[in-house]
Amino acid sequence: MRRKSKIFLLLCLISATITMPGFAQTKSKSIQKTETVNSKTFNKGFNFIILSDWGWSGNNYQQQVADQMAKTADSVGAKFIATCGDNFQVSGVASTQDPLWMTNFENIYKGLPLMVEWYPVLGNHDYKGNTQAEIDYSKISRRWKFPDHYYTFAKKVNDSVAVRLIFLDTPPLVNEYQKRRDEYPDVAKQDTALEIKWLKEVLANSKEQWIMVFGHHPVYSASKKHGNTEEMIERVKPLLEQYHAQFYFCGHDHDFQHLHEKGGNVDYIVTGTGGEIRPYSTNDMSVFSGSEPGFTVVSLKANQANICFVGLNGNMIYNFHRNN
Repeated sequence: MRRKSKIFLLLCLISATITMPGFAQTKSKSIQKTETVNSKTFNKGFNFIILSDWGWSGNNYQQQVADQMAKTADSVGAKFIATCGDNFQVSGVASTQDPLWMTNFENIYKGLPLMVEWYPVLGNHDYKGNTQAEIDYSKISRRWKFPDHYYTFAKKVNDSVAVRLIFLDTPPLVNEYQKRRDEYPDVAKQDTALEIKWLKEVLANSKEQWIMVFGHHPVYSASKKHGNTEEMIERVKPLLEQYHAQFYFCGHDHDFQHLHEKGGNVDYIVTGTGGEIRPYSTNDMSVFSGSEPGFTVVSLKANQANICFVGLNGNMIYNFHRNN
């Protein structure tokens, strides 16, 4: 009887461990890594960093994430940083002179390797403030590159391969914010039909070998906090599939996720871990889920893309590659 009791207790401990927040879970052949991400990890790649849900005035792990970002950006030679929104918690900025620019951005991401171009999108918390001020700050900061509510450009990976980068404005697409315009005043100013038409035209005319789309709200997410965004599934996902985008990056849920729909073309990446983190969950689309402060490194080569989740110590939380 004692032997059976010990076995039962051991099974209970194992069950509790795999459901604890912060314990990463992989549902693929990819193996959770512990080595440090450095120049050897993504040698000779076109490398950049993605950060989301990061505006916490240095609190909730933001400063620690920023410090490690500087080290990793230096090590891998990051060419730029893309953000997936909620740049300023919890109510955006009031103007281009708002003190939050210093406490959330300038004084936090001050390492020399982070003095590269930053390409943001807007999150729902940014929409509680003055969204135009975030765009206009591009005239003040040399590294803050935010030309409009949604925008696109291409960059060369090498002499023969290029990547198309598409940055969306997702909060106006979500009905919840349209119904709460007193709380999200700038939502009413946006023409969502025009944005979707623009997205379709950009995707239809993209000739680059890699197509990567960025937004704040997930298309798919296994998180119990927010989860799937039905408006994104209805309006954005069909265009991503139709025009063969390979990746959609987002935040909003404060965890790391890699999801892939059976029979679909798009890899859905959630990287909302730039500050506050929350427990993760999984579903039938989950390839990987985990909860740890950090950011994502993307490394592109001619025929391969590597996506790596990086933790506070520069550790590789999860890494997978996709061939083109």
